[in-house]
Amino acid sequence: MYLKERLAAGEYVIGACFYSNSPELMEFAAVGMDWVWWEGQHTQADWTNMVHGVRTAYGMDIPAFVRTWTQDGGTIERLLDTGAEGLIAPMVNTPEQAAEIVSHCYYPPLGNRSYGSARIERIEADVNEWNKRMTTVMMIETPEAIQNAEAIASVPGVDALFVGMRDLALRLGKDVDDYNAHLSLKRELDYVVDVCQKTDRAAAVVVSSTEELIARVQDGYRLICANSDILILAEYWRGMRDVFRKALMDKGTTRRE
Repeated sequence: MYLKERLAAGEYVIGACFYSNSPELMEFAAVGMDWVWWEGQHTQADWTNMVHGVRTAYGMDIPAFVRTWTQDGGTIERLLDTGAEGLIAPMVNTPEQAAEIVSHCYYPPLGNRSYGSARIERIEADVNEWNKRMTTVMMIETPEAIQNAEAIASVPGVDALFVGMRDLALRLGKDVDDYNAHLSLKRELDYVVDVCQKTDRAAAVVVSSTEELIARVQDGYRLICANSDILILAEYWRGMRDVFRKALMDKGTTRRE
């Protein structure tokens, strides 16, 4: 069963985000995940390495989503021609924008995606199968998008809504971090989850801890991303550094003996 079908059936799935653009890290760290997120918007990923990342996920039998940095249709189609099975689209403010994005994710008769990727043909030649497996996630990141959330979710072909909490908070004049955003944006976030449940779409979220993961599942989020590789590594190494410094202070030394 494709991940798109699993979401449509009401399943909860967990994935991992790769900002490092490292296929090697994915091979070691993403075993057993339901999906992976290959970041394209806020990193310096090049096309070739993106293909390597999607290819790695495919070899692990894990569907890869790519986050685009633009709503340009040609770019979206080229990103999906890597073999990615999902698209995460930022700054979707209106149902018209969502419909335009969706049109470039699906082949006719469901959309207007152009056929011709050699890589797609090798993976699966039947475009109807690609239409069955393609998952689209619309990012809700502005007050306008919150107001239009139900209309965006109702666009045929949209599978999930994902609130970009830091961007939304900035536009609402709120100061948040990854750990307190759910408290500061509770009204907006609860509304989007309600919209997803009403429209039979999946609510998507990034979580930063096991405690937050449990809480978000209880809230009704079904498309879960267990943080990004660089943030997890940074937090772990900061913790090791702090413990190291404390150990030296407890020992009464600051240098190697």
